[in-house]
Amino acid sequence: MKIDDYYYVDKSRFIKEVINRSAEVLLLPRPRRFGKTLNLSMLRYFFEKRPESLAHLFKGLTIEQDTKTMSYQGQYPVIFLSFKDCKEKTLEHCFSKIRLLLQGLYLEYQAQVYTEGVQIEKQYYDKIMEGSGQLVDWEEALKFLMQLLHRQTGKRVIVLLDEYDTPIHAGQQYGYYEEIVLFMRNLLSGALKDNSDLEKGVVTGILRIAKESLFSGLNNLDVLSLLRPEFQDCFGFTEPEIKQLISDFSLTELEILKRWYDGYLFGNRVIYNPWSVLSFLDSIDKQPRPYWINTGSDALLREMITYSDPGFQSQIETLLSGGTIQTALNENIVLRDLTEDERNIWSLLVFSGYLKPVNMIFQGIHPIYELAIPNLEVQAFYEDTLQMWVQQTVGHQQLQALLRSLIETDWKTFGKRLKDMVLSVLSYHDTAGKEPERVYHAFVLGLLTNLSDRYHIRSNRESGYGRYDVLMIPHQKEKPGFIFEFKKIDRPDDKTAKEAMQSALQQIKDQDYATELRAQAVKQIWGIGVVVEGKQVWVKSVRL
Repeated sequence: MKIDDYYYVDKSRFIKEVINRSAEVLLLPRPRRFGKTLNLSMLRYFFEKRPESLAHLFKGLTIEQDTKTMSYQGQYPVIFLSFKDCKEKTLEHCFSKIRLLLQGLYLEYQAQVYTEGVQIEKQYYDKIMEGSGQLVDWEEALKFLMQLLHRQTGKRVIVLLDEYDTPIHAGQQYGYYEEIVLFMRNLLSGALKDNSDLEKGVVTGILRIAKESLFSGLNNLDVLSLLRPEFQDCFGFTEPEIKQLISDFSLTELEILKRWYDGYLFGNRVIYNPWSVLSFLDSIDKQPRPYWINTGSDALLREMITYSDPGFQSQIETLLSGGTIQTALNENIVLRDLTEDERNIWSLLVFSGYLKPVNMIFQGIHPIYELAIPNLEVQAFYEDTLQMWVQQTVGHQQLQALLRSLIETDWKTFGKRLKDMVLSVLSYHDTAGKEPERVYHAFVLGLLTNLSDRYHIRSNRESGYGRYDVLMIPHQKEKPGFIFEFKKIDRPDDKTAKEAMQSALQQIKDQDYATELRAQAVKQIWGIGVVVEGKQVWVKSVRL
């Protein structure tokens, strides 16, 4: 709806859903930039008792029609605290940021509650405002302020904590994980666990941090992740909301928005990325760009995507080619143990918004999720990450020389450079498993994504009578097209590399993998066999 010079997507039904949940504390993990802070801000303006009523802010919204819910408006003391900027490189600086947040709260409520306290309470209040308290004082700061607010107003307190896990992500990245987890556990437990001063707590973040007992003993906690149907349309834009927005502004870019920014799945509802949609609509040229991807630190995610386990990389390659993978997910992520269990990595990518669950099946009593890349914006993130990893690993000049020799069909140089890269990059462990060709497949695919401005790179799709490994379709049809087939030497069936190579090239011909290229009117088509054994690589080409 349009309000003055603004456009507002009405999410006020979120207020009713919060009230109706029986749990005292709600944890609502969602990806960044999907409206968590805005929703908590809305809750604050709805619930907070102020000298002047804020009921007019909800005039014309869905919630105004609900008389019972509106009776809660302006009835409670509210504490709102966002940790979104607490991501410092050192523990000392992170603590300093949190102390400043708590000091700000105490200064905000000083006039309201300071005169109500006895002498010992005033001394504690002064410590916090002056920043002179000991660690235990800061850990109790929320709990103490809630006690004073309850006593002064006669109403229990609503606590809204935004991006609670940001300091923990920073601790994982910069090496003070254990210390910040301990502090946050004590701070949150004091405010939310068995606290008679608490009316309702709503906590947002990206992940549920659980094994470290961050929420230890909180029997009143209800965790509602994006896998659950509750609150499924409260964050991000739904399809009807996007269509209404398109209609209200007489826009024609619905298909662009769908391909680039749609595709997330919260519960059973398809969701658009609100940050990217609004950034796109605010742009003058209306060109799709990766707006959301460029708004936050993604060092941990990039590190996970280049995780070197061969099986993991082959699944990344499947996702990049437009396919899906199946895995269990862990809603209780342990950041320090991410690589101990591959499910943790997939879970991190799902809950951060970089993969979406498209289907769920049960194996016994355990759910297994089918995952895919949501849209073109996130696809670009994966491709850029692999390109950066390859360039950092093999060097920009060496990579460009390899790709140039491929495009120029200089097979002798291409084969030599590929072998050199394998020797310098892939460890024996990477290539000594049961399916080393999948490792090379993923590695070469990472190299070739650097040509995505000149070629459509496809992997593991059907063409002719089978499924090729990698297909490169040139944007300019007079340029050569390429088909890659990877083979390991299957001893004793393949006694020599020559026999394995003959099998690879023959498969390209027999399965007629060139069908798709011919359908695209590509005239110059090359089949490329890549045979591997350990760290040895053989390359041979054939004109089709």
